[in-house]
Amino acid sequence: MTLDPEFSKQTSSLIEQTLELYKTAGASPRVGELWNCQNVGDFLCGFFVGEMVGSALSAFQIVHKREPTADEHMEIIELVENHSKEIKEFFAKFN
Repeated sequence: MTLDPEFSKQTSSLIEQTLELYKTAGASPRVGELWNCQNVGDFLCGFFVGEMVGSALSAFQIVHKREPTADEHMEIIELVENHSKEIKEFFAKFN
């Protein structure tokens, strides 16, 4: 593991808190129509995962003042993947 344990902890917390916000807010009924997607839940799941990975990568750059190495990048992705069950279960409700 190459990521700083505190960074990993904060990133996991960000993922959990953001998912809770999504659960509270729900989804716009226009998503499928606006983005022309048949499986709204799959679209939203992909959007959420991309948002979390992108936010974590940006936070990494701000904290460390450099780009992550390939290993660090993969560890950031794994932090999101650690929540895959809960993420998939929530967004499947929109399909």
